[in-house]
Amino acid sequence: MIMMTDTSALVILVLLFGLGTCLAWIMPLSNGRTGKMQNSICAIAQSAPFSIWIEEEDVVVWANDFCTKHLSEHKKPFLGRGEFVQSKTMQPKSDTIVYDLKDTRVNSAENYTLHSQTIGSKVVYYAHEATDLVETESALKRFVQTLAATFAHLPIGLAVFDKKWDLTLFNPALSNLLGLAPDWLARQPSMRSFLDRLRNEGAIPEPKDFTTVRHEFAELESGAFTGKYEVDWALPSGQIYRVTGRPHPQGGAALLFEDITRAAALEANYRAELRQLYAAFECLSGAVVIFDQAGELAYANDKFDELWSCSLSSSVNRATANDVSRVFQKQSKPTPVWGEFRNFVNDISERSQWQTDITLKDGRAIAMMVSPITDGRVLCEFQEISSKFEHSKLAG
Repeated sequence: MIMMTDTSALVILVLLFGLGTCLAWIMPLSNGRTGKMQNSICAIAQSAPFSIWIEEEDVVVWANDFCTKHLSEHKKPFLGRGEFVQSKTMQPKSDTIVYDLKDTRVNSAENYTLHSQTIGSKVVYYAHEATDLVETESALKRFVQTLAATFAHLPIGLAVFDKKWDLTLFNPALSNLLGLAPDWLARQPSMRSFLDRLRNEGAIPEPKDFTTVRHEFAELESGAFTGKYEVDWALPSGQIYRVTGRPHPQGGAALLFEDITRAAALEANYRAELRQLYAAFECLSGAVVIFDQAGELAYANDKFDELWSCSLSSSVNRATANDVSRVFQKQSKPTPVWGEFRNFVNDISERSQWQTDITLKDGRAIAMMVSPITDGRVLCEFQEISSKFEHSKLAG
């Protein structure tokens, strides 16, 4: 132990702050009682359960028992602050700076947090062991690495921001999709910097939409989005990205970037083909209705509404096969056909085409044909029998 022969009252007060002792304890005391209190304070500092030492001109002039026991050895005397180097095990943007001993000692830990106070020509240092903190950080880093490896082959770009809104996790797809350099992403940019970089790379909607995008991200940062954030970005290049975000309850958010360009093109083509198909159905003389895989009405032409005295072709709420069968029952004479019709539409097993004749309450005879079509859909056609006969006669 390095003995201190003449410790000034000012240095003792610094030790008080390091130990969390109140300054007011010794200020009003008489000289005699102050001397006793100073001795008590020195004893407290000497026996503190963490390392305290004092340096003057980078030389250790005093150290407490804990420091002597754990940071000094017979062949390796403790040389003070110069014994420590900032640890590389902690994240660069960690709240706590951790230091490692340059040379390990038998009785010492490897990791410490350091605090210091300068009083005149002297500097008082406090060193607390940080082994648990480093182990926790290492466990967290291993967990993040595991996540990164898990999402490495995911075709969807992943960006995870912490509560400070700095990027903490990303996968290769994020770099590939958005054209962002991996080394830049590894520097953990803020969400604002991330968004500005996307704009510079042309990986964000047109400039006229940038203000809207920035506002949406600001709401995501502030937690204004209580549910899932989802929007499609149409880029100047013609690509379409679906951006999905979910804010974390304790701050931060995860963002997913999915290239849906091909899917959007296929959907657009599909819708265009449907519009052409429906336009063709409108030209037919018969009534046509289509049900989707869920048994809900997907399309009905105007002739269908005319035949069955309804407005299902323009209804906002999608009718089910049961709803439509009630319309049929109301307009036709009793028949078991409608039960078979409901079962056919709601059955997703392999089905075959069938047809039958029904009679409306006004006496008209109707030919009904029910056909399964692609993707589990069902097509129903209704044609007045008299019209079919007249058409055949004219053709002959």
